[in-house]
Amino acid sequence: MWYYEQNGSRMGPVDEATMRGLISNRTISIDTLVWTEGMPGWVALQQTSLAAGMPVPPPSPRSFQPVETTGANAKDRVAYVLLAVLLGCGIHNLYAGYNTKGIIQLLVSFLSCGILWLFMWIWAVIEACTVTQDANGVRFK
Repeated sequence: MWYYEQNGSRMGPVDEATMRGLISNRTISIDTLVWTEGMPGWVALQQTSLAAGMPVPPPSPRSFQPVETTGANAKDRVAYVLLAVLLGCGIHNLYAGYNTKGIIQLLVSFLSCGILWLFMWIWAVIEACTVTQDANGVRFK
């Protein structure tokens, strides 16, 4: 027997056939919390055996918002490459909005008193050759 949550209330018990009916008529979704005997706690339906053969919900409208691929806010690729090759200590990542990587590279370079700078520079040169967009997904111009 299965239990499910709907509008903050716990419903059930219902048998597996009824659960599959609720799934097929979209009364419950993949995010609905469910529980049956033997489970340690309530989990999303998508994590159970009931999810097999379940209709895939349409994507949310937010997923169709276009991502800016180029435009006035695009960073300059030449500046990114020059910062990476000439400095090699993470400034290029800060410029492109990859703040976590940039701070890590800066800290490793400076806190090691420059001893590990060569490794950070190699990392930066590889990024200069492979990275084509900023942290927001906007292609460099």
